[in-house]
Amino acid sequence: MHGGNPQPESCNTQSLDRDSEIPFEWVLNKDGSVFCPPEEMGGCGSCKLELKCLLPENWISLLEERAEKVLREYKPVKDVSDHTTCACEEGSKDKCLYCPDSKDTLNEEELLHFQKHWAKGEPVIVRNVLEHTSGLSWEPMVMWRALCENTDSQISSRMSDVKAIDCLAGCEVEISTRKFFKGYTEGRRYDNYWPEMLKLKDWPPSDSFEDFLPRHCDEFIRALPFQEYTDTRAGFLNLAVKLPAAVIKPDMGPKTYVAYGVKDELGRGDSVTKLHCDMSDAVNILTHTAEVDLCEEQCQAIELLKEKHKSQDEEESRARRENGSPCKSGSGNDTSFSYHKNETQGRSENSGAALWDIFRREDVPKLKEYLVQHASEFRHTYCCPVNQVIHPVHDQTFYLTSEHKLKLKEEYGLEPWTFEQKLGEAVFIPAGCPHQVRNLKSCTKVAADFVSPENLHECLRLTEEFRKLPREHRAREDKLEIKKMILHAVDKAVEDLQELTSRIES
Repeated sequence: MHGGNPQPESCNTQSLDRDSEIPFEWVLNKDGSVFCPPEEMGGCGSCKLELKCLLPENWISLLEERAEKVLREYKPVKDVSDHTTCACEEGSKDKCLYCPDSKDTLNEEELLHFQKHWAKGEPVIVRNVLEHTSGLSWEPMVMWRALCENTDSQISSRMSDVKAIDCLAGCEVEISTRKFFKGYTEGRRYDNYWPEMLKLKDWPPSDSFEDFLPRHCDEFIRALPFQEYTDTRAGFLNLAVKLPAAVIKPDMGPKTYVAYGVKDELGRGDSVTKLHCDMSDAVNILTHTAEVDLCEEQCQAIELLKEKHKSQDEEESRARRENGSPCKSGSGNDTSFSYHKNETQGRSENSGAALWDIFRREDVPKLKEYLVQHASEFRHTYCCPVNQVIHPVHDQTFYLTSEHKLKLKEEYGLEPWTFEQKLGEAVFIPAGCPHQVRNLKSCTKVAADFVSPENLHECLRLTEEFRKLPREHRAREDKLEIKKMILHAVDKAVEDLQELTSRIES
């Protein structure tokens, strides 16, 4: 992992053995009935499958008639917001992002501004969202104690250890909760002084954040800006809440992410969320940070190890050129790494704690092309070079470092929206926008998913895209059931409009 010999074997990012097998025959019976799939496909092979309709007979056709009647009687309001004022990050105008203060987001005019940018597929940053809450502490140790208080002794004893992700190896490690949170504020390191970056994803490990941490869940919802969209319980424009109580709902959060972080880019083992694309819209609030300072001795050791990494990268690059062994699905073009000045050097004390890169939807084809072409230059599990790409974004094996972002700009003219998220800021990520995050400090973030009317087309497209991935691909675990949401949202909208009309007429 640090350039020693022997060099590790290259690792595959996915296993396709099951999908490469010849499919078993599974056909209709003569009477049109269907038996359960054979055991080789995961079924029992003997029972008949009984198809049941979840909705009443003719429910969809009647809904369609009601909706068409509404469209004939009422015309949609035209967009009246011709222009908005944006707070820009440093750089050109096309890198500007809409960044209102949370105190302004309750105004109707500000909602119209948000909708204008959101409909274009642009991220939005809302500042100071924690200023309007009760001040409940988001310090991880406080949350852990609250978690233990709200669970029985048997569950709380199981919470004494956590399974964290070791960012250098890219695998899970078990560590005591107390030691993990101590490292959050004080830092941890390996025997060779390389920073040990750990992170907890989807914590606490349950679908019921609200049950385990009820006060923190209420605090999070109070902090959410533009609650018409983001409220996970009753957001008027959040289609995810339109599903009836009896319907099994997808887990839309909130979820907590706790991760270590350091300001300088390490190159290997950075505390990052790798490039990926969410099936739904999301809002992410930075609720707590802690800065860990590295001593001079550790900084010197890190620089020496970086030199070893550089030598290993150059040696492997030469070997690939000589052997002509490109990454599977790649073009075979390979270039040696160039080491540039860190993009976070010279940061001020008031700078952010998480570095975000969000790409435009229309840039995805070129981004995918770049990643496939340069795939062998990236490292994933145990710092092994990536040698297989199934889907460059959905694999979640790539993080574009500062040098790769420079290459991407030089070769394809692509630049993401890049900004630092500060404490108390909420970042809105539209569905379909690939994004990555690097933690510059130890960070606690709370995030929730939602489904906005503006991005339904993207949710539908991504659902189909995820469905076509290999059967064991990690991205196929995400289930949004977007079509079911649309049906119930239309039904609710028509019902509300008819009720409102009848009240007005009476």
